[in-house]
Amino acid sequence: MENANFTLSDEINGPLLAGAIGIVTVVALLTNSFVLLLTLCHFKAWKQPSNIFLTNMLLSNLLISVFLMPLCVVTCATGEWITGATDAQKLKTCQATAYIFLYNLIVETESLTLISLDRLFFIVKSMEYHKYMSTKKALLIVLLSWLLAAILSTPPFYGLGSFEFAESYGICVPGFEGQLGFSIYLFLILLSLGGIIVISSTWTFCYTRNFLRRRNSRKTARNSVYLSQKRKLIGLFGTLVVIHILCYSLMLSLAVFGPFFTISPPWYAAAFFMLLLMTNLSPLAQSYFRYEVRNFVHSLFIKIGIVKLRASTLVQQERTATTELPSPTETRRDTIHSTNCQFLNGESEIDKHVV
Repeated sequence: MENANFTLSDEINGPLLAGAIGIVTVVALLTNSFVLLLTLCHFKAWKQPSNIFLTNMLLSNLLISVFLMPLCVVTCATGEWITGATDAQKLKTCQATAYIFLYNLIVETESLTLISLDRLFFIVKSMEYHKYMSTKKALLIVLLSWLLAAILSTPPFYGLGSFEFAESYGICVPGFEGQLGFSIYLFLILLSLGGIIVISSTWTFCYTRNFLRRRNSRKTARNSVYLSQKRKLIGLFGTLVVIHILCYSLMLSLAVFGPFFTISPPWYAAAFFMLLLMTNLSPLAQSYFRYEVRNFVHSLFIKIGIVKLRASTLVQQERTATTELPSPTETRRDTIHSTNCQFLNGESEIDKHVV
């Protein structure tokens, strides 16, 4: 094993990196636990296979934030790998941690791929979705993805690549420098999964945008309604694309250039930190596509807003004896706009409208 001294690089500000990763850890625990509990509380939602894939992603994020991030925080804070009393024990725990890291990285990427493919199938083939996809099939697919990740994470045990202590961010990981074959291997895996995410998300976006244009062409208020929905659609899918590029691009770049160039530790630390941000940003972005999550958060904000506005509205109510009600035309227009936008709020509405 390379870098077997198990000490953090002098070029890295250990306490600063420990604090940054600590914040990411706390946020990951809160966001993933919140969305997971909210999903578990909606028993009817378990009839939807898509929630199985969402839960799979949340669990993979929780595993990373519970088992891997705390080790990194402790190592960065102390300046050395302390898991093990002797060098032999540290070596074993380091190898096990590196395997778990690679395993969780592949599982996390696979979970995002499954969510993207499931969303594509649900929207583009909505009439056939429930015919071919069920909760049991979704569970089987998830189990197979975890088994595949376990197999794909084993090459360093067979001589392809190696596990090493990363002096840049204080945890044991697969090594890139001087490992051309393993770098290509891992790059192809992440690139393939990432390519599937990009292609399926783009396909879903284009199909949904065309569906919006066709449906709203029959509405009187086409321009305002369609443009509003289009902006919302671009915002949703654009956010997903930005998150994936932000979190994966730097690590993939280091995997490409690492075997040929000597890269300073701060670059690896930055790439590792950006990769961990996926556990924060992904559940927030993906849950926004789930109606039950959005509905709960929206209701909560409304309640908080009502509480805050009561003090100011009481004064206004004392000054105004009567309130002006909206006209029937305005009410009907708002109803049409709300109905047209519901398919972006929940998957159940897509089954009713997409043909």
